[in-house]
Amino acid sequence: MAKRQKKDLWWYIKKEYGLSAMKRKFTKQTGIPLTKAGVERKLGSLLLDFVLGRGKKATASTEEEEEA
Repeated sequence: MAKRQKKDLWWYIKKEYGLSAMKRKFTKQTGIPLTKAGVERKLGSLLLDFVLGRGKKATASTEEEEEA
């Protein structure tokens, strides 16, 4: 049977102050991810949308042209 590892000090601090729950709540409300991978995904998709012209403004102007 494997030994259980001790939890470190930061685990207790996060648990005590609810930092993980605060981060999760912030992310859900703002849509801004707090992880490195999440930020890279978000920035990458925004950059591609800007370069390829697939942003919200581009779709709004396209819809206006179709109606006219």
